[in-house]
Amino acid sequence: MKRIIGLIILVALVAGVAWLVQRGAGERAVWGVIDEIQTATLNVLNQRQPDALDDYFATEAEGAVAAGLAETRQAYKDFVSHLPGNNAVQFHSFDILALEVHEDAGLAKVTYRLHFSVIRSGQAIFSAKATQDIALRKTPRGWRISGGDAPQLEDVIGNWPRNRLSTR
Repeated sequence: MKRIIGLIILVALVAGVAWLVQRGAGERAVWGVIDEIQTATLNVLNQRQPDALDDYFATEAEGAVAAGLAETRQAYKDFVSHLPGNNAVQFHSFDILALEVHEDAGLAKVTYRLHFSVIRSGQAIFSAKATQDIALRKTPRGWRISGGDAPQLEDVIGNWPRNRLSTR
C-alpha cells in the first residue's frame, strides 16, 4: 500500500512539473520573440529600413485585426521615416513591465518600457521613456505583433530632431 501511495505521489509530482514547464513554454516563447524584436528594432532604426520588421507582425490571414495591425505597423514606419539620416538611436534600457499569455486562445499582451535617445555627433538631442502595451498572436510562424496602444512618453528631454524632408 505504501508503494502505491508513493507511486501516486510521484506520478502527481511529475504531472505537476510537466504542467508547469508546459505553462511556462508560452511565456518563454513570448519573451524570446520580444527580445528578438527589441534587438531588430534598434538595428532597423539605425539603418532606416521601415519595412525590415514586417516579419514580426501577424497578418490578417493569421487572425490579426486589420485596423489594429495597420495602425501599429504604420506608427512604427512613421517613427522610422521621421528620423533624420544623420542621427543615431540608442536604447538605454528595455524592460518588460507585464506579460500575460493566454496560450489556449493564442493571445498575449506585453507591457514594456523603453528608455531611448536620439544621438547626433555623440550628444543626446532627444531622450524619452516610452511605455506601450502590444498585443501578440500565436501564428504558425510563432508569436507575432497584432496591434498595440499608442506609446506614452515620459521624462522627455530635448526636442525631436527635424527631418530635412519635413522642412520643405
